[in-house]
Amino acid sequence: MTLTLEIAIFLSMNGKAKEAILFYKKHLQAEELMLVTYADMAKRDPSFVLTEDNKDFISHSVLQIGKTKLMIAEETMDPNEPYQLGNHCSLCLQSADLAEIQHFYGQLTGDNRVQIIEPLRENAFSKAYGIVQDPYGVHIQLMYDPRLA
Repeated sequence: MTLTLEIAIFLSMNGKAKEAILFYKKHLQAEELMLVTYADMAKRDPSFVLTEDNKDFISHSVLQIGKTKLMIAEETMDPNEPYQLGNHCSLCLQSADLAEIQHFYGQLTGDNRVQIIEPLRENAFSKAYGIVQDPYGVHIQLMYDPRLA
């Protein structure tokens, strides 16, 4: 394990992600490192539901503010849970070392108080992505990202 792990703050903005990104760019000198719209996701994943109303929504974005990464998207981590102030924040553990992500996922899910929201598996944007909820209600995303190497 090479320990390339980093933790980023992830905000779910309930349809206001684009507005929030512009706000942070203007007021905190945030640099936009990545921006993926729902239309972009539909190109990667044919099962992604795209409508005229949501096509410009933000599926995922990464901003750099100083030395901190801030991730912003529209939806909460558990799509079955309605948006409310308090469930719009999560931690995102990401690493360029797949074994490291698998290790931390195993460590977390080995605790029977941790709830698996999305099992660790390959999806349209990562070879390994999953979401858990810790015993204190905090959603933790785990993602393999080779760009961090």
